[in-house]
Formats: sequence, structure tokens, C-alpha cells
Amino acid sequence: MIRAATFRAFERYVAIFVALAVQVAAVAVVGDVFAAAPRDDAGLPPPTEIVARVAPAARGDRLLTLNVTLDIVAETAPAASAEPETGPVAGVAPQPTEEPAPAPPQIAEPTPQPRPDPTAAPRPTPAPTAIATSLDTRQAEFRMLALMNESRLQGGLVPLALDAGVSDAARQHSVAETEVRYVYHDGHDGTAASRDVPACGTGWYGENTGKVWSGGVDALHREFMAEPWEPINHRTNIMDLNFRRAGIGAVQGPDAVYITIVFCR
Repeated sequence: MIRAATFRAFERYVAIFVALAVQVAAVAVVGDVFAAAPRDDAGLPPPTEIVARVAPAARGDRLLTLNVTLDIVAETAPAASAEPETGPVAGVAPQPTEEPAPAPPQIAEPTPQPRPDPTAAPRPTPAPTAIATSLDTRQAEFRMLALMNESRLQGGLVPLALDAGVSDAARQHSVAETEVRYVYHDGHDGTAASRDVPACGTGWYGENTGKVWSGGVDALHREFMAEPWEPINHRTNIMDLNFRRAGIGAVQGPDAVYITIVFCR
């Protein structure tokens, strides 16, 4: 009786052990199956990171599938928008946006330059043509001045001073005389007043003119001084006490030396 009871107890323990072993094996097999099966949330970061990274872009569609187990996701995930997303409509061409036409470039108008007034200033008078002189003509001019001053000193008058500017005007008239080969006071180069008044600059003038040949300056002066005393002639011009300056121009012409003397106060 004791052996039979002991055998039955052993059998009971063996059955319990076998049952436990079977359960352990079953649990192990089930765990392997669940471990091998792919999970929906496989590879997902922790729940708090899902909310921070995916919620703005996924509009909550994927996050709603996780609300079964994660309450924090349901509280922080944005709700799905009821309005459909706007997108291009099939078959309708987008209207081009009209861009404003560029403003035309501003072009600065040139400032008109003032035109010179032709009446503002008179045109300068051209300078007279330089007259070629020689040693002979210069000696003739100085000789004539010396003879006239000698006569004035004998008459108690102040000698004449030679004026270079007036001498230029006298030479211009002598040149004009060489072109026509005779002496004159009024001719094709103007009257004596038109030439001598500007040269003297005082409004008073006198003019003697003549032509000589070699060594004839002394003879011309004697001829002048041989004239009678008259209001205006060659002699009275030389001996006029009001004249203080003189310009003498001797120019060699084709036939003789032409000498012009201009007296100025």
C-alpha cells in the first residue's frame, strides 16, 4: 500500500513538472514569435521625441495611430485640419502674375550753355602789320628829329620828344604813300585826322609828309622851314609851341624814301 501511494505521488509530481515544462516552452515559443514579428512602431523614437519632430509635418495623421498607448501624444499632437489642402487644379493653367512695368529711366536734359552776346564786347582792332625798317630809314628818322629840335631851340621852344607809338602810325601812312608813289594827307588810307587823332590821344595833331632821295633829309627840312608864316603849314607845325611829342616814320619806297611826321600835344 505504501509503495502504491508513493508511485502515485511520483507520477503526480512528474505530471506537474511536465506541465510546467510545456508551459515554459510554450511561453518561450510565443515570445520568439512576438519578437520576430514587425511592430508598427518599430524604429520610432521615444514618444516625447515623436511629438517634437513629426507633429508639424505629419498634421497628426500618424500620431493618431499611437494614441492607443501614448496619452501624451494625444494631448500635444495638432488636430487634423478639416479643410482640404489647396493645390493646383488639374486642367486649369495658373494665371501669370502681372509684374508692374519698369519705370522709364530718368534722362537728365542737358543744361543749355549760354551763348556769347556778340554785342557784349567790341571786336579787337587787328594790330597793324609790322613794318620792316633798316639802318638807313632809322637814321633818316633820327636826323629829321634832330633838325626840327635844333630849329625849335633857336626859336626858344621846348624840343620834341619822340613817341614810339605815334611813329608806328606815321610809318603806316608812309607805307600807303609808297603804294601810290606820291605824298598826301587825305587819300585811300583815310584822312589825316582819322589816323593821327587816335595816335596822339589828345584830339590835337599836325602832320608833315614828303619824300627824299639819298641824303635828302636835310634838304626836306630846309624846304619846310622856307615856307612863310601861315596858320597851318609845315613850318608852323614844326614851330608850334603847343606840340610836345612827335612820331616820325621813314619807309623806303620803290622810287624814294617817304617820311611822315605826326605832331601831338
